[in-house]
Amino acid sequence: MKLDRNHLAMLELELRWRSERAAHAERFLARRVNMWRDVFPSVVKDALMGMEKGETRAMDFPAGRLRGAWREDRVLAATPAEFRPRRVAGREITPRLGRHYPLGMLSKPGIDRYDMRPFRITALEERALAADHNHALARYPLTVAVTALDIANKPSDVGGRAFAWMEELCDDGPGMQARVPGLATDFFGPDAFARPDEADDAAFYAAPRLVGHVDAQASAFIAAAYAPHLAPGARVLDLMSSFRSHLPSTAEGLDVTGLGLNAEELAANPALARRVVHDLNRDPALPFADAAFDAVLCSLSVEYLTDPLAVFAEVARVLRPGGWFGVSFSDRWFPPKVTRQWPDLHAFERMGFVLELFLRTTGFRDLETLSVRNWWRPEDDPHIRETWTSDPVYVVGGTRA
Repeated sequence: MKLDRNHLAMLELELRWRSERAAHAERFLARRVNMWRDVFPSVVKDALMGMEKGETRAMDFPAGRLRGAWREDRVLAATPAEFRPRRVAGREITPRLGRHYPLGMLSKPGIDRYDMRPFRITALEERALAADHNHALARYPLTVAVTALDIANKPSDVGGRAFAWMEELCDDGPGMQARVPGLATDFFGPDAFARPDEADDAAFYAAPRLVGHVDAQASAFIAAAYAPHLAPGARVLDLMSSFRSHLPSTAEGLDVTGLGLNAEELAANPALARRVVHDLNRDPALPFADAAFDAVLCSLSVEYLTDPLAVFAEVARVLRPGGWFGVSFSDRWFPPKVTRQWPDLHAFERMGFVLELFLRTTGFRDLETLSVRNWWRPEDDPHIRETWTSDPVYVVGGTRA
């Protein structure tokens, strides 16, 4: 069966691009594509026609072709006084270099205070700031790859919503994870790593919490992102470990050490060869020798670190040259213990924050980010009645130089 206007399709859309310091990939499931009604750029739609199930087609776009060219007149001159303060969870949001904010936070003629389109602060001084509201991908050449996962005959058309699939793929965050060229992003405000509950973490985690933060589909995507970096027999440190390690089933003979806060959770994890109870917020020093591991994984926990740069430096120390450090997260966490900055950030800015930790840590190269969004939630998941959408997955990784 060849795809045409009379078919419905399930397509995997993948966006690939490179920023100044990293490679990026965004994977998005277009679940029910109506080839007659839905919207694609003509070059994309023409490329899709005639596809068969399982086939992939890729298209390259120069910078600005797919989502609009970067324009100087979309960089607004403002002052810090024109930045409308807002309070979130008792915290005042202040302007910081390289960060993104809703356009409505600028008090400028013609801007509605409820305008949620993002802008980025690309220059910040005592009396002036530059607010760039170009699309976050405007500067970058892009590759779009489309895979036909399923194709079905369409019995009829009765109207309904039309989806613009390139906007679905590109317009809700991709690009925000990259630095402004030549500038570091300021994720390090005075209370960025404070937490609602500053009591001893050992007390909070004293009772085992045998609950997963993501569904089985999201866990499988995390494992798939880790898989290319885990050779047979690799020595792996599962950092901030729990009762599940999100390891690929195809990885053979892994020698996994789990470091976490609760002994019962670690004991319930069958993937672990050895278990270490250690509080990284009390002491970020890892109790391991230099170059002790081939890979370090931190799954669904980076948002709890109060001194993440110290922990990243320790990871670089215990990784062998050529070893890989992978950090994954989603959009669920324990609210009392998450750092105050984390909920303020857009999901793609969270990738930018983790990428910034890599960039500020000596000894990492070949940096990469991955997002996987809009897949189906497994039917047996306890949250299936709340949402059909699987938990989103975000992964940032780098290789020890």
